[in-house]
Parts: sequence; C-alpha cells; structure tokens
Amino acid sequence: MNPLRIIIISALSASMLNSIALAQPAHAPAHGARDNAHQHETNRHRPEREGRIDLPRINERELRQLLRQHDAPRAEPLPPGIQRNLERGKPLPPGIAKRFDGQLAAQLPRYPGYEWERVGADVVLIEAATRIVIDVLVDVLR
Repeated sequence: MNPLRIIIISALSASMLNSIALAQPAHAPAHGARDNAHQHETNRHRPEREGRIDLPRINERELRQLLRQHDAPRAEPLPPGIQRNLERGKPLPPGIAKRFDGQLAAQLPRYPGYEWERVGADVVLIEAATRIVIDVLVDVLR
C-alpha cells in the first residue's frame, strides 16, 4: 500500500474519532439520569432562550411545609423503570399521576396554566394544556 494513502487514511480516521469524542460533553448526564438535588435546585430557574417566558418560581421549602401541615398522603417511590420516565421537559407518563384534593389542593401555590399532581412520592408541576413536566420535587411525600 502506498505510504501517502496510509497517511491520508490515518488522518481521516483520527479526525472522525476526535469528532465522535466531542459529540457529548463529559459532564452530560446519562440518558434517563435524574437530576441530583444540587443540580435540580440551581438549574430550575434558568431563563429560557429565544423569547420564551420564565417558568414559575417554586419555593420548595414552603411547599414541603405546606404538605406537612395539611397531612399530604404519604407514598412510596415509583419503581425505577417508571421513575426514569418522569423528567422535566417530557410529557407526564399517562395513568401514574393523582390530583391533590380537598383543602390541600386549595392551599397549593397557583400558577395560571399549570397544575400540581402527585406521582408516587414525588410532587410534579405540569403544564395543564400539554401535560409537560415543568418541575419534579423528589421524595416530598415520603
């Protein structure tokens, strides 16, 4: 084989491998990975780009206190396979959410166009029209 051809093939191969390695940053979470508590808290209120409006600001401490005061129903976490499907920015999986009722439902913070639901031990805020998960408060009902 021609030495020039070997050099060209080697250079092309190295270039392709380099672009594949840069395709996903090392800090990107694995597919289906849940946010850890620190990332969840710091990334939640980041303004959207391209003219979108900010999402509702949620005071997690006040919400936890409200749920305790009104004896919110306790629940066990979802099975891991279902839990992986519960993620911000994705549609709420059908059939797994329950609405809050009674005095607790009336006391929850209200945001026009959004609803609170409980999913296992988590509390989620969803966009009412699209059922897209806006925020997940993990293990609040445990």
